[in-house]
Amino acid sequence: MAKRTDLQVVEVDGFGTVSLRPDSLRTSVSVEVRGEDLKAARDEAATRTRSIIAALERLQIPSLQVRNVNISVTPISEGEREPASTAPPRIIGYEATSWISVVLEGVSIDALRVESSRVLEAALSAGANQTDGIRFFLSAPREAYRAALKAAIEDAEKSADAIAKAARIKLLGWRSVSTAGEEGDGRAFKGAAEALGSTATTFPIEPEEIRVTAAVKARFRFAEE
Repeated sequence: MAKRTDLQVVEVDGFGTVSLRPDSLRTSVSVEVRGEDLKAARDEAATRTRSIIAALERLQIPSLQVRNVNISVTPISEGEREPASTAPPRIIGYEATSWISVVLEGVSIDALRVESSRVLEAALSAGANQTDGIRFFLSAPREAYRAALKAAIEDAEKSADAIAKAARIKLLGWRSVSTAGEEGDGRAFKGAAEALGSTATTFPIEPEEIRVTAAVKARFRFAEE
């Protein structure tokens, strides 16, 4: 959209988009186990967690970051209470859940293709029974946004030139420029192999390109020809 104002300026919007291959991946896997008592559930979750971390470390992937980020234990109650009952429900066991975060940053697209599948295969084979799949992202989102911003400014210049020709006015130069709206999130994840459940994966995973966008609002001074 463009408009002519009383300040002798032309105001235009500019939009820019860059599509880049991701160079990083993130996933989280978890172990959910049940036991008759608190210690049994907690110990089983801890044992499986150590097994998963060891399996991922054996992959010997340079720069792979693996860490246990959280563990929780929840009591399991016996059914529903009778409406008139005031007694608390009887606890019949415990469920322990352990979450493991896996991150690989700053690698080639070929490495992402290969290692994403290996990471999930190793984790699920070692005892993980839940995963949110692989998500890909850019390790340098600011650089991607700056490239999109440059494209947005160039788009604004072209729009202003087109308006000047159509309106038979002469552009005198920039008056102001500002970003419009929220910054495009270069770390926005592209998902792949979502919700795999407890089934191991042997199929290849193809990382999709990530689109980073930017928008500007520019004002150009002009004079009548």
